[in-house]
Amino acid sequence: MDIKAKVSNEELLALTKKAFDNDEVTEFLCGEKGYACPLDRFVPANVPTDFGRIVNLGVCRLYTETQNEEIVERFKKAVLSLLNGNAVQIWVAYSVCWNLMYKRIHNKPTIVISDNNFWETVRSSVQKNEDKLRLCKEWQGFNLENGLWEDIKRMDKNLTADGEGIL
Repeated sequence: MDIKAKVSNEELLALTKKAFDNDEVTEFLCGEKGYACPLDRFVPANVPTDFGRIVNLGVCRLYTETQNEEIVERFKKAVLSLLNGNAVQIWVAYSVCWNLMYKRIHNKPTIVISDNNFWETVRSSVQKNEDKLRLCKEWQGFNLENGLWEDIKRMDKNLTADGEGIL
């Protein structure tokens, strides 16, 4: 499959199953090792994979179809692993979490993580790595004075406008 080609919902579900079966959830969330799900060509964003689709039409759909709690636990484990990585990995972790919260706030189907320790770890890890995120000019941080940190603050402001944020 051409990396630039749009991934159908069925192909995305198959990629999601493959990632969970092969214990490559972290790579799936980052769009690595053949797991990229490109954005629609009309979406003006520079991201390695379509976070909204992989979370909601991949992970959430897999969980909904299987009702396997291990899906949520392995998703959380992958996010927590990314939070210990480089600036891009921390930004990916924040971005997938942002998607969960945005969907929940807007009463859209998604997996719900009620684990306060998980959310506190996401918040504190992102804040603790502010300097590293400010220096990273990759992906959405390209052309931003404060790199990926500025993109995270922009996304969090959107959540805050809806009544809550991650940070």
